[in-house]
Amino acid sequence: MAQAFQRLERTAFSELGPATETQCRILAELLPARGMSISALALRVGSDRPWVSQVVERMRLAGLVEREPDQDDRRRVRVRLTAAGRRSAAQLRIALQEQVQRLLARIPSARRQAVLEALGSLADALEAKDRRTHLL
Repeated sequence: MAQAFQRLERTAFSELGPATETQCRILAELLPARGMSISALALRVGSDRPWVSQVVERMRLAGLVEREPDQDDRRRVRVRLTAAGRRSAAQLRIALQEQVQRLLARIPSARRQAVLEALGSLADALEAKDRRTHLL
């Protein structure tokens, strides 16, 4: 299942042109956030902090993100999307939704509701895990 989801993501990512998989993951994580530290972002995208920092810098140079001092700790930097970054992230979200719709259309209608319910349960479980992780 994980491999199938990765294929789905890669297909959607390719619709954004030259963006890398890590850049797409960063866009997706920052879209609902008001900003995030490099450490938190690295944890969310599943990469190490130095690599994410390098990718964020390339994205900053491309005008997709900006860095700003953290209000609570001036030694830390928070990353947030620019207007161009929000547009790119929105395009990514649309591309992923279109991929999902095309896949769902291939499932016989009699089974589609059960698949959607199972996916909803999986999403709920993942969100609960994320909430527990943030509390640690």
